[in-house]
Amino acid sequence: MALLYTSLSAAGLFIFCIFLFQNYLKSQQESFDKALFNFAADVSSDLEVDFLGRLYSKNRTAEEGKYFPFHLGKSYLEIRNMNGRVLLSSKSLQGKSLPSFTVAEIHLLEETKASFRTLTRFQNAPGMSRPLRMVRYLAYHESWPEPLVLQVAVPMDLLEEERGGLLVYFMIAIPSFLLGVGILGVLLSRRALRPVQRISHRVKAMTELKERIPIPKTEDEISELANTFNGLLDRLENAFVSQDRFIANASHQLKTPLTIIKGELEMVKSSEDPQEIRSFLESASGEINHMINLVQDLLLLARIESGRDSISMDWVHLDEILLQVVSRLQKLAAQKDILIQTHFNSEVPNEELDVEFKGDEELLGSMVENFIENAIKYSPSGKHVQVTLESKAHETVIEVRDEGPGISKAEQARIFDRFQRERSAEAQGSGLGLAVAQEIARLHEVKVEVISRPELDVGTLVRVIFPKRGETYSERA
Repeated sequence: MALLYTSLSAAGLFIFCIFLFQNYLKSQQESFDKALFNFAADVSSDLEVDFLGRLYSKNRTAEEGKYFPFHLGKSYLEIRNMNGRVLLSSKSLQGKSLPSFTVAEIHLLEETKASFRTLTRFQNAPGMSRPLRMVRYLAYHESWPEPLVLQVAVPMDLLEEERGGLLVYFMIAIPSFLLGVGILGVLLSRRALRPVQRISHRVKAMTELKERIPIPKTEDEISELANTFNGLLDRLENAFVSQDRFIANASHQLKTPLTIIKGELEMVKSSEDPQEIRSFLESASGEINHMINLVQDLLLLARIESGRDSISMDWVHLDEILLQVVSRLQKLAAQKDILIQTHFNSEVPNEELDVEFKGDEELLGSMVENFIENAIKYSPSGKHVQVTLESKAHETVIEVRDEGPGISKAEQARIFDRFQRERSAEAQGSGLGLAVAQEIARLHEVKVEVISRPELDVGTLVRVIFPKRGETYSERA
């Protein structure tokens, strides 16, 4: 990671330095040329003509080749007429001459007044083989009949030294900076990844699912990672606990019916009476049906305990679910000569029922079915089971009322416990129906109320309260 960021920093810094250096060269060259132009203009203003008609400069320093600010090395001055004849030259030229000009260059000079060029291999200047910067300037004098071409060539030593110094600075500063960035990147990356290493070592050292990763106090990505790991461990622990509970419950609850079935089959083998054999087979069939229901309830309970990730939450209509459940249970009710009466009410008269709820349609149907089936199971023959759905402003309520013997206070405290069947010795079931219903209600944040007063002999009322859209029961409570 440190190498990657250092490489990216090096590439970005290299591009930036190239751009900076190019702009610096351009700005430096422009400043140098501007100073050279101003110097040529000053020399032009110092030109005079003596009584013999000869041209000379009042600035003796210029004639000697010492030009401020171009004071490094020798500088050169030369004045020519429009025909190219040399009229005046500095002593530094020692009789030599600067490059002449063509007619086309003169026409260009008349348009621009000044032009610049770099003399990279100017050998006519004595002792000078390094580059020179020359300005060609068109000058005028009132005592001279024609324009004058003033040529000033100065060494670029200062310019080259500044450029060289900047390059040396880049060559030293950039690698040093990148080295520092690399070292700092390694240190910071190690420090940043140290909590991840601790988490990794902690995970490797875990021997039980109950252990958890310590969460750093800093609220950053590392703490989020630790929370994610702990959440994963929570889900794994719940899954394993649910699996262990399922295995324990299944092994415990299936043992009895399997033992009964085995005994019945043994009796079938030893009996020759058709009536007894039929009775034994009917008993075994009943135990098999009991095991089927038990396994279904256990599987459903295991699915619920695995959490919200295992269910599909969609918008469903509670009235449609209720009608489907009642339709399925009509046959069971008819066997006991029990009539299921269904009513739908709205708090606002003449308004369509608003009974949408977000949940798992299969689980919600199973919950309602358990409550209605329980009411049928504990109601005497020839009685009624009242099922009511009412839409209110903030909630939808489903009520299931039977005409059974009721539930005592002691029993009400544990009717939702698993494998409880204490209301009637004759009632058959796995003892998981109400426990499953309670778990489904908890998963969907639905409230279940049980109202029963056996001393009044008015049966039992189960009320299931579904919050409306955008609300929860806890908020209204």
